[in-house]
Order: sequence, then C-alpha cells, then structure tokens
Amino acid sequence: MNANQETSFMLGEVKVSPSHNTLWARGQSLKLQPKAMAVLHYLACNHNRVISNEELIERLWEGRVVTHGSVQKSINSLRSALTELVGDNEWITHYSKRGYQLMIEPQFLAPPSPDTTNELHTVDTPVSTTNNWRKWRIASLAIIVSVAIAALYKTVNWSTLYLPNNHQTVFHTTQGYTNETGHERSATPHPDNQHLAYIREKFIPDQHDTSTTETKNETDSEIVIRDAASKDWRVANSNGNWFKLAWSPAGNNLVAIEVKRRDGLPLGTQFYQPSNYLYSFHIFTLDLAQERLLEKQQLSQWQGQIFSVTWWDENTLEIVAKQGPNSGNGRYRYSIIDQQLTLLDEFEGATNPVASSVLNQRTSIASLHKNRIQIDFLNAQQERISRVKLDVTAAEISWIPDGSGVLVYAEEERKLLAVYLDGKQVPIPLADSKDKIFSRPHYSADGTGIFYTEEKRSSNILLTALDGTKTRLTENTDFNYAASFSPTGAKVVYASVRNNQIHLWLVENGQERQLTTQPVPKKVDSIIWSDDGEHLVFNADNQVFHQNLLTNQTALLLSDSDKIEPIAYFPSSNRLFALKHNREIRNLWRIEGKQQKQLTFGAVGSAVEHGGDIYFQYVSENGLWAVRSKNDTLERVTPSLDEYSKLLKADKDGIYFMNGGICQESDIYYQDYATMSKSTFLAQENSAVSTTSFNVNKGLLQTECYLPEANIVLLK
Repeated sequence: MNANQETSFMLGEVKVSPSHNTLWARGQSLKLQPKAMAVLHYLACNHNRVISNEELIERLWEGRVVTHGSVQKSINSLRSALTELVGDNEWITHYSKRGYQLMIEPQFLAPPSPDTTNELHTVDTPVSTTNNWRKWRIASLAIIVSVAIAALYKTVNWSTLYLPNNHQTVFHTTQGYTNETGHERSATPHPDNQHLAYIREKFIPDQHDTSTTETKNETDSEIVIRDAASKDWRVANSNGNWFKLAWSPAGNNLVAIEVKRRDGLPLGTQFYQPSNYLYSFHIFTLDLAQERLLEKQQLSQWQGQIFSVTWWDENTLEIVAKQGPNSGNGRYRYSIIDQQLTLLDEFEGATNPVASSVLNQRTSIASLHKNRIQIDFLNAQQERISRVKLDVTAAEISWIPDGSGVLVYAEEERKLLAVYLDGKQVPIPLADSKDKIFSRPHYSADGTGIFYTEEKRSSNILLTALDGTKTRLTENTDFNYAASFSPTGAKVVYASVRNNQIHLWLVENGQERQLTTQPVPKKVDSIIWSDDGEHLVFNADNQVFHQNLLTNQTALLLSDSDKIEPIAYFPSSNRLFALKHNREIRNLWRIEGKQQKQLTFGAVGSAVEHGGDIYFQYVSENGLWAVRSKNDTLERVTPSLDEYSKLLKADKDGIYFMNGGICQESDIYYQDYATMSKSTFLAQENSAVSTTSFNVNKGLLQTECYLPEANIVLLK
C-alpha cells in the first residue's frame, strides 16, 4: 500500500499521526521519535510482507552507516509506546534471520478533499443535480459499509470466534484406573477411547558392593496397554526408564522414549551433575485388536535433554529438546521415513520452549518468558492464532480432544487449567493433598474424563549411628523428610505432612513436638540451625522462614522470584548465606535484610559453612573453594576433592563428604586439606538412602529410598 507520509491511520484502537509523530488511544497520547514513527509508517505501508533490517536501513536511514541495533532500538521504542497505551499485545513480530512484520492491518484515513467548499447553494439547484447528489451519497455509503465489513473480516480472529465445547471441566468423582500395588504412571489415552498406554515400574535395590565403588539400584520399566475390559498387554520393558509416550494421529503407532545414562550407570548416579543421558526413540506399530506387535523401530539416539514429544503427522515427530548441557531449548521435527532431523525456526516471543503438543497440525507451544509460562497457539501454516500468558513457572500441556484449547498442569503451583484459543482460562479443581503428587494429566478421547498419575509420598526418619546401627526416629505412614541435626546433635528437627498440613517437628530426648503453629505453604527443601542452636531457617520454594526456638515464633525472612536454599544463618547480624537458583544454575549469595550480594559467578554444587566461611564446589570441577567472611575473597582450599561431591561438614583441618547421588550414596569420607589424603569415616551398608544431615558425633539422618506407590486415576 502506498500511503502519503502525512496520512493518519488506525492500528486497532490506536490512531497514528505520522505528521505529528503522535499515537492516540483511550484518551491518551504519546510522542514518538521521528525515526521510530518512520519505521512504524513503513511497516504499515508494507504490512503484508516481512521487512528486513537491510531494507529499513536503506529506505529510512538514507545512506547513513548504522547497525541493526538502530532498527532494534526503534522497534523496542514502538513496542513500549503501544504497550503503554493499550496493554501488552504482539504488534510487531520478528522472524529470525528475516526481519519484522506488522501483525495488525492498518486502516489508512482519507485526507480532506482539496475541492471541498464551504458554500451550499440550495435555491436554484436543478432536480437532476439533486438526484445525482443523492446517488453519490448512496454510493459513498455503500463503499464505506463495504470497507467496514472488509476491515471487520480482517481484524476478527476467526479461529477463536467459535470454539467447540465437547469436553467437561466440572468433575464430581475420582476412580482408580490402576489399583494394583506398584508404580503406574504416564497414562496416554488412545484416539479410539478404548485403549490406554501407561508405564509400570518396579524398584530393584542392591546392597553395596565393597569390591567396587559402583552401585546398582535399578528400576525395571514396562510399557503396558490396557483395553476397555481392563486387560493388560505388556508391549516392551527396559532396565532404564521409559520417559514419554504419545500416540500417532491415527493411533497406529506409539512412540516411547527410553532414557539411560551415557556411561551405562543407573540414572541419577552423580550429585549435582548436569543431565548426562541418552534418549532412544522407539516406534511401536501395533494391532490392538489382536494384541500383536507388527513392527518396532529404534530411531537415532539423542544426547542432551528431551522435554516433550508429539506427532506432527503419521510419519513425523515433533520434539522440544536441547542438544547437550550448554545448548538452548529448541523445537525439532524428525521424519521417520527420511530419518532427517530439522530444527524449526524460533517463533517470535517463544525463544525458550519447554513443551509442545500437536492436534490436527495445530500446535500449542509452552515457553518460558520472564520466568512465567506462555502458551502460543499456531495454525497448520505455523502462524499464530493467539497467545495466552499464565502465572505459573512450569507446565505440562496436552490438547483438549475437541481442539478448543489445551490442558495445562503446573506442579509447583498445583494448578490444573483448561486454556482456550480465545485466551480464556478455566481452573479444574484437584484435591489439596500435600502428601500426594499429581502429574501427566490427559483428557480421555471423548473429553468426558481426565486421566492423571497420583503418587502417595510416605517416609520415616532414620538415624544411622557411627557404628552402623539404625534407629527409626519416626514410626508412621506420614511423609517425614528434610531432617537436620542441631549443632550438638542432641536435637533433630524435620518436616512432616500430617492431616494435609506441612509443619516442623522437633525430636529431643526421645520425645517429639510440633514447632510451627501455622502450616508451611509449600514443601520444605532444607532446614539449617544457627551455631547457638536457638534459631532455625528453612525454605519453601522461593520463600525463606525464620523459626525462633526461644519464643517459638515463625516469621517470613525473605521472599524472592527464584528458589533459595539456606546454607548458614547468623542471628546477631541477621546475615544469611544461601544458594539462589536461576533455572538450573545455583550461585552463592549473602543476604542481610534488603542488601543482597552475589558471591560466586558460575554453577555451584554443594556448600557448607564453618567458622563464618562458606566451603563449596563448582559443578563439574575437582577441588574445594571457600568464600572468606572477612572480605568475601574466593580461595581454593584444595585441588583434589572429587567432582560432584556432596559436602557434609567442614572443620579447620578437612572436609567430610560423600560421592554418588540420591539413592546411590557412597561411604562417608574425610579429606585432609594439608595432605590431601582421603579416608573412609563411615561405611554405608545400603546405598539406597538419602542423607539430609550429618553430625560427627552422632552419625547420619536419612530416609530410605523406594519406588512410591503410584496409580493412574480417572477424574469423572
């Protein structure tokens, strides 16, 4: 469209006046820099195509030597101004390596006619002239109505104007779909509404082998298909883990992802180690009626991390994954016939995808934006239908079968939502059971129910003494965890879920009592003591609380946007040392009231305090470092401490630590700083435990590892 530079135009409800460099909307106006207005006007005149940086520079900067940053500065200015006037919306889209395009079609306003006269002669007007005038008015009115209808057609999002409603969002009962003893998860309904694929697992513990440093606590994992008569058919098994399942659109094929460690050891062997997994894609072609496996294909292995898998069509997978620990997340398509992998272009504003799901070649993408999830709905041409922003930090997504939107589950916030293409969000209530974990919800194919996994958590606190004897500090069916020794070892505090509430409990002289008077809002990760034994600090996700044992009062010490793990607390100065999370990266911070200072700039694994100094390891590096309290200087204490160690306690001469990983623990070792010699301090007969606290005089506080009871539940 060629429009005069002086011609005003409308962008939705925003009036744009290039001649005045001004935007108007909702009774407000904003001035733009001339160059920003020139960019907006040029994009409006060429709204039907993508405009490259080079074209904008050539046409609008008129031969001046500028960089792409000048264009980006103008684009940012435009986005900020439009957002300030009418709220957050996607006005200008950026296509990677291509350029920019205006997403709202402009309506240019006709300038005043130069022939307009102020005089009207009515006395001597002939009848024919009057009739012509009336015809002209009718014709003009018809043109205006036609233009208005065309504009309305262009601006209405027809994909969201009518949404089907062939599904339930109000449910009244839950019923067990799998009621066997064991661990069943990842219910994946078949399109025929008669079959369901799921994963069944069994934990195989193994005693510690004193002849080797390796342990072999493994999980046997099976893929099972259940029919309408509740008859099970085992399709495949693995000594690794089946990770994700997805049916092809026609239901003829089932893709399953198998995950194993690259080095062949059991999953999760090393503390704090970045994902070191190999993922294998298995395609099962099945005859469900005859329960026959027609064909099995194993595709290429993937090293890195996979977040989701879905089917683009009957022969193509869509994957959200990253290749290696240091790469970013991407969306990929894999052609099974051609065996070719294609990295899809980044979608504007969705540069960090965490999941995707496809239904009839409509795509929903969940991505992280400013530490919150947003959902983008795309049509078959991969053009955006709509974008919905959610107040959650992570999400599992799957399509509602009628195509009206997606089912979203956020585990941290414990929210289940139906999110629609028109932006509407409908909460679906779940039972508020803090001792249970819900995961992987999927609508049934007819939309009348939702399958999900319900896992019951239960554990008791064990005291493992220095002579190896074990004593249960708790004897119940509740979820008891995060136990911590007092500095002398005479007291133990732990978190427990009882009567659907999380509280701290104190064990002293064989007696226990509840410490907190108000429930803790979220799961507690760690509890630390002050050196005088009179104060506790504990975290619940991104909140840190202080418990004064003298007054028995609990107070919120800190709330942050990121998860925080307390390391040490000094009540006299209200000084807290903590590990703050930035996604998968943790660093040490010193926090005093509103004053916060980052002490490390890397990826920190384990950390402990001694004498006011913080001893820690960097992830993937041998050695031990310390942050000295006097001047915050970093000092390398020893270069020889094993990488991926879990630090337990430090003293002036050395460090107590263990190797292995959660439920794969080694013996307890002591390394002398001066001689760098390593000795066994306490041997562990059973490695299938999780240690949460260590005291040199008392021993270890632990919970036993087991595969918790989990069942598939149907919400009706």
